[in-house]
Amino acid sequence: MSFKARSGFEFTLLNYNNLSTKVYSPPFATSFDTFWQLKFKPTSKENPEYCSVYLVAIPSHEEGGTTSAWTNRATYSADIYIKHPETLSEIKKATLDTTKFSAIKPLRGWNRFCKKTLLPSDQIILGIEFDKTEFGTPDEKPRFPGNGKPVPDDLVTAWADQLNKPEYADVEFKVQGQSIYANTTILMRRSEYFQRMFVGRWMESITYNQGEEEQARQQQRQQRQVPTPEDDDDTDMDSNTSGSNNSISSHKRRKVSDTESDDDDDDRSVRSMCSSLSLRSKRIIIDVIDFHPDTFLEMLRFLYTNRVSFGPRDSPTSPVNLFKIADKYLIENLQQHAKVKLCRGLNENNAAEFLFSTAWQYDELRDHVMNYVVQNFKIVCKTSGFKNITSNPSNYPQFHDLITEILHKVFTDGESDYSDY
Repeated sequence: MSFKARSGFEFTLLNYNNLSTKVYSPPFATSFDTFWQLKFKPTSKENPEYCSVYLVAIPSHEEGGTTSAWTNRATYSADIYIKHPETLSEIKKATLDTTKFSAIKPLRGWNRFCKKTLLPSDQIILGIEFDKTEFGTPDEKPRFPGNGKPVPDDLVTAWADQLNKPEYADVEFKVQGQSIYANTTILMRRSEYFQRMFVGRWMESITYNQGEEEQARQQQRQQRQVPTPEDDDDTDMDSNTSGSNNSISSHKRRKVSDTESDDDDDDRSVRSMCSSLSLRSKRIIIDVIDFHPDTFLEMLRFLYTNRVSFGPRDSPTSPVNLFKIADKYLIENLQQHAKVKLCRGLNENNAAEFLFSTAWQYDELRDHVMNYVVQNFKIVCKTSGFKNITSNPSNYPQFHDLITEILHKVFTDGESDYSDY
């Protein structure tokens, strides 16, 4: 049970004019699991005569796992203001739209919040008022961001150690000639794509690793001691049936009096070796030609551990490469992680190239990157990347459609002081 009230938070910034970079307020909350921060930039990058102010949403564990809009935050209305520290009069106040917070857009505010000439020279009061705050009962405990129960590192390591180990694998991926080993049970539980692959009609087109078990038997026989004369018949039987799947049966035809001989040890040794190779002999082999081995291995590592390590932009494990492979193999969580990484990495210099070369192919990326280009078009259009695109339109399949949409949005929507970034 909870009841609602209004709330406000204020912070006095001392000597703010001496700040050379952006600063963040301590976190504050409007419910037991909804946390925020204020971000203040003494000088706007695009408009140096202004200061910038933003509200930052600190994602909860649930919010961090999705790129969709955080709907619970959309119910809030917030007024951000700057006050004079002595008179407490409001110098600037504006209402913030909280409907579009997400992992991609964790902050909203204004690049040009207030002209610096209107502010006192030494200190200001930066504050925010929310139209509602949820109070709870004593048995409701705060759920701080990232305060869930993470998987222990040693457990993650244990699972990671199972990956790409032939002795634990029943599927072998030949990725551009390199073998990568995995377990189908794990893959099916973590990916709808792999579930379809290993169950049902797809199985008809999968290659199996046949014949290795029989080769292992023959190698084991060659390592035995030279047989005694009374074993000649059995030895002949082995050699005559070496190409048969029933080659082990010869050892079972021995006389009862031979059951405690060294030959019985050989029999058990062969059976043991064949048992250990049973997984290998039944291993599925799948060719993968459209991804780099490192990209594929990192994708499998995510399926095993639910963790991902992104590499540099030009590496096989870059966010864009992992986004593409997650899209193909229907791994939504990995795709969301990569999408957030990509969208947060956008800037005026790379946004246009990313839109025209890659993002247009994926609905999950296209709209966000398009909006970024439109909102920052005044700067984007002057970059070398954008000029290269317009100079070589034939290199970009969707050039005409994209440039038409960009120009339409720019001249229809116009400029705004309000920004998501």
